[in-house]
Amino acid sequence: MSRERVPAVPQSAQNAAFLAVATAIALAMRLFLFPLESGDYQQFLHPWFEALRQNGGLAAVGLEIGDYTPPYFYVLALLTYLPVRDLFSIKAVSCAADVVLAVFAANLASGDRRLSQTWTAAYCAVLFLPSAFLNSAAWGQCDAMYVSALLAFVYYAWKGRDVAAAVSFGVSITLKLQAVFLAPLFLLLLLKKRLRWRSVLAVPAVYVAACLPAAAMGRNLWDLLTIYFRQAGQYNLLAMYLPNLYTWLGDSADPSIGRAGIFLAGGVVLCAVFFLWQRDLPLTLSNLLALAFFFALLTPFLLPYMHERYYYAADLLGVCFAFHFPKKWWMPFAVCLSSAYVVCHNLFQTDFLPVQLLGVLILFVLVQLVRFLAGQLRKGGEAA
Repeated sequence: MSRERVPAVPQSAQNAAFLAVATAIALAMRLFLFPLESGDYQQFLHPWFEALRQNGGLAAVGLEIGDYTPPYFYVLALLTYLPVRDLFSIKAVSCAADVVLAVFAANLASGDRRLSQTWTAAYCAVLFLPSAFLNSAAWGQCDAMYVSALLAFVYYAWKGRDVAAAVSFGVSITLKLQAVFLAPLFLLLLLKKRLRWRSVLAVPAVYVAACLPAAAMGRNLWDLLTIYFRQAGQYNLLAMYLPNLYTWLGDSADPSIGRAGIFLAGGVVLCAVFFLWQRDLPLTLSNLLALAFFFALLTPFLLPYMHERYYYAADLLGVCFAFHFPKKWWMPFAVCLSSAYVVCHNLFQTDFLPVQLLGVLILFVLVQLVRFLAGQLRKGGEAA
């Protein structure tokens, strides 16, 4: 009597089941961090939430509350209607953004091979990345939102969908000014004709559209459109514990150094864009990720007044980069390690490494990234 053969479970189904379990574990881990109250929650998020709640939730988005752009306040206003403590609801939204972030990172890391082993590994790597879950579940920050949109920008640029790429970049910069760390890549793609120039119009269109509901509720539209200019003048510390160029200068608040630093960053980045534009570099997904990782690291390294969490985009792009260039895994590992340390310094007062040493480490990674990109340029020229 022959025994019937049980059909094998497809690999994609196995991966999907594993992802469901991994996601549940990652979210459960985050839940245990929800009770932690960061200084940013006590000083900013909680007062903003209470101001919205006491003034009618969505009806209050026309009030001048906080220094973020309107979209985040729309989210906070909606959360005021939930019978949940604000600390938990705010963090829950950020953790949901972590899942979106992991999906886009997995798409980029795997070349859009959904539910493949590479896709699954990248998805899990992001969900369990310390700088990711500490940012959302412990700190209560919303960086996963704007970085998700940045990854979407890279993804759609690779796909050749220039309008979707520009809209994604517009969404990112509408959520956080730190999206400008990838503005050099946006410019390079325009110069390389990977994106059409008319697609640029989508960026301000998204920003203006995001401001209109708040303006309709009473906010001054001009103030909304220029909110980032006011943000830029809020801080006077050259280095706010991000391991970059300015950690070596101490706590100087001399504005002349800060202004010079902004022009230094602009000049170096512009030179890098011009140099890359003049060379033949095939814009494959792997090369796009290498460029995105490079600019996401270079720009905050050169800019003054940077916060501890401003390598967040570099962390996520570094994870994607590592899956395309596994022999270079140590570069994103060094960046993610540095980011995790400075985040822990902010949240838990961790202090066993000098931040200046981490700044040297990031500089070394940048030098090696330049060497790596030079090698990719040589390969591109030989292929041509």
